[in-house]
Amino acid sequence: MNLKTIALLLCLTAVPALASAQTTDISSATARKWYAPDAVTLQFAGNIGMLSIAPSYSFAQDRLNAELFYGYVPRFDAEEALHLFTLKGIYKPFRPVTLKGNFSLTPLRFGLGLSYYFRSQFSTNWSNAYPTSDYYWWTSSLRLTGSLGPALNYSLPGSQSFSGLSLYGEMNTYDLIVTSAFKDESLTTWEILSFSLGLRASFR
Repeated sequence: MNLKTIALLLCLTAVPALASAQTTDISSATARKWYAPDAVTLQFAGNIGMLSIAPSYSFAQDRLNAELFYGYVPRFDAEEALHLFTLKGIYKPFRPVTLKGNFSLTPLRFGLGLSYYFRSQFSTNWSNAYPTSDYYWWTSSLRLTGSLGPALNYSLPGSQSFSGLSLYGEMNTYDLIVTSAFKDESLTTWEILSFSLGLRASFR
């Protein structure tokens, strides 16, 4: 997938959000189309790209969120930059705790995601050049990710476009490093885990 295709996909995912934001002067959430996202999420780090953005959908009174991230990793010392998509589900087992003012705290967000890397050197199948063994159970283009962390929420009663902001922090890991930890005792906790920050803006 080239950059033009990725840019086109991003535009297509952003159109419902922009359309939703522009129609919020109707001041009714029911005016939003069923396919329009309930929020937009920006994230830094977390094994889904150095920077990533996603339309976000809410279910079960916002106890569940589904997000489709486009992630970007700059080239740095590598030959090419990385582009990936991640389908991520968020489960919030506890309801937000009211704090002072317009603030509230979501004690725990549990996330599970599946990432796909767009690059010629990544594939979902190993070639015949690699021996068939249990070692090559994984694929280079797909990664299963997990995350855990709280969120600080701020409601925006005066905004016509957004109902609130959520700043969240996560502790992250992914399938390959977790399984490697069982075979390689030299891996430390800080090599298995990483941290990320994100901001979710909810539409009215």
